[in-house]
Amino acid sequence: MKLNDLPDVIINLIKEFIPKQYLVFANKTFYNLYHHTIRNNIPLFDNYVRDMIRRDNNIVFDKILGENIDLWLKNRQYRYKNMVFSNYIYFVLHFCTENNSEMCHKILIKEFKKRDLCRNLHKKNIIKYIKWIN
Repeated sequence: MKLNDLPDVIINLIKEFIPKQYLVFANKTFYNLYHHTIRNNIPLFDNYVRDMIRRDNNIVFDKILGENIDLWLKNRQYRYKNMVFSNYIYFVLHFCTENNSEMCHKILIKEFKKRDLCRNLHKKNIIKYIKWIN
């Protein structure tokens, strides 16, 4: 017997017993409803963001970007490997191109255009390379 063969009343009763932090991964509508419940369960949020970009998970990345873009624009000098970025959002842009995450890159560029940050983006010096000299 498949789960789809059960009546809707029984399926709704089963959903009441499943915690929302697990139900969030069931489908897109549940993620849109309960995505705020998983934030407390993620110990390293930067790693989570990078993982979503690596997987090119555009639905999750769109929600994360919408909630955090103001904070990411305010943060100054984000360090990653041997590079220093002017802020976290430029690091995310670089990470999208580095990992060939086309859908996340499109979402980010769309948000840049909406906030009028895209003008002359190719001319801005957003990355400084750090090399140690002994």
